[in-house]
Amino acid sequence: MKKLLLVISVLFAFCLSANAQRTSYDYATAGVIMHVDDVAENYPGIDLAYGFRNYNRNAFISFAYGAEAMGYWLPFGAKSSFGIYGIPQIGVVIGPKNFKVYPHTGFMAGYSTSVGRFNTGSNFGVAFDFGKNATIDFSGYYIFDKAWSSTINFIWRFGR
Repeated sequence: MKKLLLVISVLFAFCLSANAQRTSYDYATAGVIMHVDDVAENYPGIDLAYGFRNYNRNAFISFAYGAEAMGYWLPFGAKSSFGIYGIPQIGVVIGPKNFKVYPHTGFMAGYSTSVGRFNTGSNFGVAFDFGKNATIDFSGYYIFDKAWSSTINFIWRFGR
């Protein structure tokens, strides 16, 4: 019993020390979005986002959570449209300190003029972190009952 308590105490201490090294990294993105709607019209646009990710940068594998506010503008196609969404995200950050791979997913809620009302959706993607500040993110966004979009974003993390 004493050995079990010792093992649990050591694991608990390890978890606390790993959690103490977690940091929130604010970021801003700019990218290209390709929108595909239900009538097979494909047209490009731009997207911008601001958010944060919280993970342990020093760990080889770290659970990550965060959120972002994302907006897009599609100036082409049958009519110009825009949308704005809030997206909480979860994922896993994998890799050494100066290069991380970050597969992530999340739930979207917001407004889109292409749908014409408040709506929900999902987000999924993979990001590649380089050093302290730069990231390339490939993401997909699906608006339930309407359309999906894919993006390529350059992210600047305001790292420490």
